[in-house]
Amino acid sequence: MFKRLRFAEKLAALSAGALFGFLFLDWFGMTPGSRGVSGWNSLGWLALALCVLAIVAGLAVAVVFATYESPVLPVFAAVMATTIGGLAVLALLVQVVFQPGDDATTTVMSGWWLGLIAAAGVARGGFLSMHEEHLPGVAVKDVEVRPAPPASPTLPAA
Repeated sequence: MFKRLRFAEKLAALSAGALFGFLFLDWFGMTPGSRGVSGWNSLGWLALALCVLAIVAGLAVAVVFATYESPVLPVFAAVMATTIGGLAVLALLVQVVFQPGDDATTTVMSGWWLGLIAAAGVARGGFLSMHEEHLPGVAVKDVEVRPAPPASPTLPAA
């Protein structure tokens, strides 16, 4: 079943799983060397909701593509992953501009950078899934070659 997955679907699903794991890392710290705050606790409600939706959308791209023969639902899942992943990237960029706490004492830690890359991976995987048309393991049918129609007589000039 999962042999049908292409690079794009694998990228979206792996990025979604990575984003889930990165939310447990430290995203913001109050002073250098102190214990930071995880993504679950430091993000605003909108950024966190978009990250969770990006996780669901990234996993849905792979699952829907692997289980459905019709292209309608896989393309819809890819569009949603691209849109929600892009909005999550935008929300994370806004979150770092409006950091929790004072800018002089708040530091951006590695969890935020990894989360940003993973959210961008979800959006990129959805985008590539929309544009890739090759299905692994499916034979391409030959197109019947037909001769060109006969030339029509030229019309007299008016």
